[in-house]
Amino acid sequence: MGSFSTSLSGLTAAESALSVISNNLSNLDTTGYKDMTANFGSLFYQYLGDSGSGDPIQVGDGTTIDSTSTNFTQGTTESTGVDTDMAIQGNGFFVVQNGTTQEYTRAGNFTTNTAGYLVDANGDYVLGYTATNGTINPSATLAPLQLSSGSQVAPEATTEVGLDMNLDAAADIPATGTLTMSAQPSANDTVTIGGTTYTFVSSLDSTPDEVLIGSTAAGTLANLAAAISGTTGNGQGAGTTYSVGTAANSSVTVTGATASTLTLQAAADGSAGNNVATTASNSGSISFAAATLTGGVTGDGSGSFSQSVVVYDSLGASHTLSFEFTKQGTNQWGYQITIPAADVGASGTPVVVGSGTLKFDGSGSLVSPTGDVAVSVPNLADGAAGLSFNWQLFNSNGSSNVTESGSTSAVSNTSQNGGPSGTLTSFNVTSDGIIQGVFSNGQTTTIGQVVLANFADPQGLSNIGNNNYAATLSSGAASIGTAGTNGLGSIQGGSLEESNVNMATEFANLIMAERDYQANAKAIMTADDVTQTAINLIQS
Repeated sequence: MGSFSTSLSGLTAAESALSVISNNLSNLDTTGYKDMTANFGSLFYQYLGDSGSGDPIQVGDGTTIDSTSTNFTQGTTESTGVDTDMAIQGNGFFVVQNGTTQEYTRAGNFTTNTAGYLVDANGDYVLGYTATNGTINPSATLAPLQLSSGSQVAPEATTEVGLDMNLDAAADIPATGTLTMSAQPSANDTVTIGGTTYTFVSSLDSTPDEVLIGSTAAGTLANLAAAISGTTGNGQGAGTTYSVGTAANSSVTVTGATASTLTLQAAADGSAGNNVATTASNSGSISFAAATLTGGVTGDGSGSFSQSVVVYDSLGASHTLSFEFTKQGTNQWGYQITIPAADVGASGTPVVVGSGTLKFDGSGSLVSPTGDVAVSVPNLADGAAGLSFNWQLFNSNGSSNVTESGSTSAVSNTSQNGGPSGTLTSFNVTSDGIIQGVFSNGQTTTIGQVVLANFADPQGLSNIGNNNYAATLSSGAASIGTAGTNGLGSIQGGSLEESNVNMATEFANLIMAERDYQANAKAIMTADDVTQTAINLIQS
């Protein structure tokens, strides 16, 4: 009887549907799994004739699984924090290589093998574009991505230095000047240096020498940093340098033909707050005969400001540069850049490698220089190539990084783009699939780029297990591209796409399949009863 085969086809189809549903439920926690549906279709219909109205009389032969369709909708994205994990947001498949065959997957639970290659859970190589010196060539042939190939970076010489800073518009202007005397000054003679007036008074002893002090209104000698060259009194030889201290009773050492220690003492005229330098024995004062005096008043110190910046040469060695700023006048500051003498094979005081003037307008914006300042440091003692960098005075928007306003001189940020050699410590994946390695020296370098594939008919892909698909004639050839282009989705690093199976839906489908199976079984039992009745008629 045909009813047996018809019902058996229903049982078979229901069993297949149960298998699809069971497979979905078993893959609830499978990364990147896509829910599948069994689609039923009717079998051949027998033609028995026509009705009185000419309509065909047909009897069906049952059902079968006509097709299975895959639901490629987006699964929930879960953050894992694992560097090698990736999730696709939108269309596309990761491209992996199994032997010589390309396969495709939505499961981004990648890791690295012993050779440092990025692989999936099956050990298949993840394909993409490799980087050369941090640059991606999107026209290159797809290749396995080896993260360990960028595990070290060579030292990088500094080529750019930036200081985000403000210089105090209300700062004192340090006085500077030069006084040349052709004869011994007399008491009450005055000299003006940098806008401050100083007066010569009689010495502390009977020797008719004169001492330079600050007038009561203008300041004190304690604030005068003076370098005196020439022939001076008290037995000091030519070329003697005097460095004046800043407080009474502070001692300074004077080097010259004869070394001695000087102490700041109260002025001979008893002026309050005025200090003069005398010999330790107080037997004589520092006197001025035919001499040249250079010096300045330091004021409150706000007119001088400095900031150190560490830079790197071609060998990765560090050098500390000092940027020193001195107020020269209204809206104008001088600058000087120095490097330790030993760094350039010299000795003594730091070597000046750059100097100039910064000018600001009434709103505190830099108007001169109008561009970056080039600084060159040749002849480095460690044998590295000469250091050449640009001091970036302006940002990409054209605004000055150095400003002048009525607040304390300060640097909010320093930057430079050099560094020593470094080893790979971690990496991250951008939305377009670029893998950026983060190194121990703080540098970030591009290692490679993961690609995605899309198909004209994703339903035509062959599910070959292990979360992978293979292209077929129905799906068409893979169209390879980078994330975010040509309809491809983006990539989220440190995350995984979960299975898109809906448990509630599958339970409902499970009940329907169960009822389907039971109904077909009941039809077989009924056909069996009918058949048995017919047999009994013959036997009787």
